[in-house]
Amino acid sequence: MIHLEKQRQDDSLFLHLQGEWCFEQAGEIRDMLAALVPEVAHITVQLQAVSRLDITAAWLIYRQAQQWQQQGKQVYFHDFPAEYLDYFAAVTTDVVTPPRLRQQAVSLFRQPVQGLGEKLLHLGQVWHSGITFFGHSLEALFVSLLSPHLFRTRAVFHHVFATGISAVPIVGLIACLISIVITYQGGGQLRDLGAELYTVDMVAISVLRELGVLLTAIMVAGRSGSAFAAEIGLMKTNQEVDALRVMGSDPFLILVVPRLVALVIALPLLTIIADIVALAAAALISSTILDISFVQFFNRIEANIEFRTFAAGLIKAPFFAVVIALVGCWQGMRVSGSSESLGKHTTQAVVDAIFLVLVLDALFSILFYRLGF
Repeated sequence: MIHLEKQRQDDSLFLHLQGEWCFEQAGEIRDMLAALVPEVAHITVQLQAVSRLDITAAWLIYRQAQQWQQQGKQVYFHDFPAEYLDYFAAVTTDVVTPPRLRQQAVSLFRQPVQGLGEKLLHLGQVWHSGITFFGHSLEALFVSLLSPHLFRTRAVFHHVFATGISAVPIVGLIACLISIVITYQGGGQLRDLGAELYTVDMVAISVLRELGVLLTAIMVAGRSGSAFAAEIGLMKTNQEVDALRVMGSDPFLILVVPRLVALVIALPLLTIIADIVALAAAALISSTILDISFVQFFNRIEANIEFRTFAAGLIKAPFFAVVIALVGCWQGMRVSGSSESLGKHTTQAVVDAIFLVLVLDALFSILFYRLGF
């Protein structure tokens, strides 16, 4: 039911709308508004008593207000949804465009406060979604481990190949180039001080402890994290994930757990390969510019670099792998069904994974410092 109450004061007319103004009453709304012939200069439409207002009814009210404005009357809105006003003003194609309808009693700080509230609400929803996804993934992992017949071994091997073996060339190339840069820059400075032998220690510690695993994780996040998001997101778009649920299968067991386990296996192996390639490249450059032979280089590493330096880097790899795999799969599950959403969440998967890897690396650095490791 809809109701329109009129109240006139001097040269102003106040229209109090009440009830549910929606598409079902479109004909009644059109007739009710058209029947109004206000003989005043100012008209105020008040909607605070409207319990429901859909876009059809809002459009009819807006169009009627335009007609009143074209007749030279001033029209004001109170409690009219701002998003409707913005949309109607954008799509209006009248030859004579009336002045933009204004809302009364809108405080200056309302929009910033509303925007802040919306962002906080969105952030809370994202956190809730992420925590829920992590809980479901953990539950599916335990179920698959406790029920071996549910564990998809072939899928794990497939993803180990896709995320690990296929990534060896690019990971090795990046490790080689970074090692060459460090050796050139650091070795040149130390040579000026007569301490070029310490280049070996500098390169070995930085590569084994930090750069080897960190650069590998970043490359895997950009390569495999985006692939996970795109693959699962495309399945969401094609409703394949819903089909799995209809057939009684758990999408987390089929899609998330194999990728998670595969990346936990692949990333430590890639880290070891990156460390080996980086040290070999540093040894090659050192023999060229610092007169440090291969034998001297690796003897120096054996004598001065402890195993815990290598372990400190390798320990991080499984944790980085968990973050990358979960973020990629989570963003894929959040795809809403459009190509725009697929691209957005694929990009977001890479950004979030790299950011969380860097945060986790900083936390590990603090922890190792506290433990004296």
